[in-house]
Amino acid sequence: MARTIVPTMAHQPPHHPAPKPAPKHQAPGHHHPHPAPKSGHGGLIAVLVIAAALLAAVVWYVMPARVARLDPVDQLLDQMQAAADGTVAPVHVFGGALTVTRANGRSTVTAEALPSKPCVQVGWRLSKEGTIIVNGVLSQRLSAAKLSEMCSGEGGASLTWRPEE
Repeated sequence: MARTIVPTMAHQPPHHPAPKPAPKHQAPGHHHPHPAPKSGHGGLIAVLVIAAALLAAVVWYVMPARVARLDPVDQLLDQMQAAADGTVAPVHVFGGALTVTRANGRSTVTAEALPSKPCVQVGWRLSKEGTIIVNGVLSQRLSAAKLSEMCSGEGGASLTWRPEE
């Protein structure tokens, strides 16, 4: 039996285009479309400087108002007024006891162990809103000088306030 040989095309690998030559600034075989990033941190430093400046501006703007609210005398005044309204902290800003008693629909707020100066300052301010008793003494004619005399003493003063109805 005779065999017939049919000429066929020799097996050829699939066609791939020739690789493009690398640009002169890249090493051969490195095909990156973008240049390598620079190793500096200038952008990060600029962002940090701007953030620090903004933070400083906010602190400069907000702090004076916040410092005024942090005055311990103002805090004691707020604590005593809040106590008269029913919100009682067991210890006031100067570390002594803060108590409230209620009788006949009236509140009496007492702050124990107060230093002399805060006793005078808070006592004077609260005297315009009610009756002030210092160390168990009620003065019929309260003045700054009388209040200063009443608040002085060893171990701190006891300031009692009965708000007006």
